[in-house]
Amino acid sequence: MPTLVNMPVPISRELKQRVAGLFVVIALCCSSCAQSPQPPPPELIQPAPQSVAETLFLNEDFANALLEYEHDYETALAPEDRNQALYGLACTQLLLARSDSQMAEAIGNLEKWDGEKSDTARTENRHLLIVALNVQGERILKKSQEQAHLAKQKNTVIANQRKKITQMATTVDNLQKQLEELEAIDETLQEKKKPL
Repeated sequence: MPTLVNMPVPISRELKQRVAGLFVVIALCCSSCAQSPQPPPPELIQPAPQSVAETLFLNEDFANALLEYEHDYETALAPEDRNQALYGLACTQLLLARSDSQMAEAIGNLEKWDGEKSDTARTENRHLLIVALNVQGERILKKSQEQAHLAKQKNTVIANQRKKITQMATTVDNLQKQLEELEAIDETLQEKKKPL
């Protein structure tokens, strides 16, 4: 019968080999963790999934997209998420801007978004900005056309008023001449009525 002293020796060697193997695996894992992460090639970068706000924006529900972007911006925990929400908020504000102050606020938020650059690649949907700029461009063009139309109408009204004023001045001159003629006739009649 073998003694118990001899049995632990093979188990101990096997255990040492397993522990050594485990340390090698851990070392390999840690060495890959310690290396600085290399960004994936551009063709492998996946666009960020659409947020609820972005979906609303792309479905042209701009008022609700604005509310959703504001909520996302206020509640975002990660700086990247906050910056993406700020970008969407700025694009939506730009699209909805109806006054100079609203336009200035939207541009200010775009500048703030641009100023908060991080080392990570930008994943914001550039289509949002293009849509907002196109809408504002159409508004500006329409406003310019309306102003040109109003100026043309104003000039037409002014020209018509000048024509009427000229006609009225001619009429006043004619009436003045007729009045003078009537006064002359009246004077002649008065002279004839006087007793000799």
